[in-house]
Amino acid sequence: MDAFRSAAIISPSAPRRNRGARIPHQDGQSSSKFLKDIFASSHPVAGHHKEDLKDAIVPHEYMLSIYRTYSAAEKLGLNASFFRSSKSANTITSFVDRGTDDLLHSPLRRQKYLFDVSTLSEKEELVGAELRIFRRAPGDLQTSLQTTGLYDIQLYPCRSDKLLDSRSLDPLDSTKAGWEVLDVWEVFKQENQLCLQLRVTLGKSDTEVDLRQLGLDRSGRSQQEKAILVAYTRSKKRENLFNEMKEQIKSRRSVGEKEVKVERAKEEGVSPLTGAKGEGPRRRRRTALGNRHGKRHGKKSKSRCSKKALHVNFKELGWDDWIIAPLDYEAYHCEGVCDFPLRSHLEPTNHAIIQTLMNSMDPNSTPPSCCVPTKLSPISILYIDSGNNVVYKQYEDMVVEQCGCR
Repeated sequence: MDAFRSAAIISPSAPRRNRGARIPHQDGQSSSKFLKDIFASSHPVAGHHKEDLKDAIVPHEYMLSIYRTYSAAEKLGLNASFFRSSKSANTITSFVDRGTDDLLHSPLRRQKYLFDVSTLSEKEELVGAELRIFRRAPGDLQTSLQTTGLYDIQLYPCRSDKLLDSRSLDPLDSTKAGWEVLDVWEVFKQENQLCLQLRVTLGKSDTEVDLRQLGLDRSGRSQQEKAILVAYTRSKKRENLFNEMKEQIKSRRSVGEKEVKVERAKEEGVSPLTGAKGEGPRRRRRTALGNRHGKRHGKKSKSRCSKKALHVNFKELGWDDWIIAPLDYEAYHCEGVCDFPLRSHLEPTNHAIIQTLMNSMDPNSTPPSCCVPTKLSPISILYIDSGNNVVYKQYEDMVVEQCGCR
């Protein structure tokens, strides 16, 4: 996990303005119909509810730093080999602590941390897990500096005395704020509701220290200072972004169906009583996408097979309620003809060469070979999952790097 902790934080590039590129077909459907179906099913909550949901979930700075680092590295081609490793994570999920301090006024000897990890899929292989606890600078520096020897920070499961992890803390270091990171891989997937218990002792003795003395209590903490559980997983098979979108649709359908119908009707300019449609903003949005798709119905391009621009805007797709970053990216696409003789830079297969040759001899008997992506690269996406946890995932095959004839 050191690669994640030590990675430099690099600001992502500014979002680009949409260039009006075409939307590709999906499973034989026209792009406009496909997008309309997605809009209809992925918008069960009225617009202001979507904004409230996203505003209520504040991405932890640790997750933002991971996204910034690896999305920037992808553009330079630096982290491709890291993510190809079978033992490396391509998904990082953060769970925010849901526990409360047991005692408000008396000494706080032990503290429980509660996490709901039920959203982790069985399709994900767990390759690491850690608890990150922010330790604030204590208010009583005098007491901290009077301590001789080291503090011993210990973490246990709530229902067991088996030590999960521990680390030493120098009294001089305890006066400075910082993050304590403890390994919880061993117990992570034993149950959906994970409970961990922290205590601090003086050295190796059983004398427990008041956690408030070390700035480990929860009082007055901001969202960024809350403890988080971070799970590092790797997909057992290639991930499909469409599957994640379906999970988002499914989770949002559970929110107030009656209110949804009324609010959606208002947004689309449809009367809840008569069903009559007006020209609301929702209708205009779909029409705009449909019109843009219509630009493709012209004369076919006669240019040779090559990579063309395709700018994807997640906000226009209606996915900005669960995708945090990026809100847009350059995907590119392949377009053009594969005619004889095929150029070597298109790296045609032997079959494509034969098919193209047959097509050149008799176009009616054999179709030409197709201009398709031959090399694709991943992008990083930071999003909110169906359990309202912030997730970093690297999705493969999102950007066309090279085109060829197949």
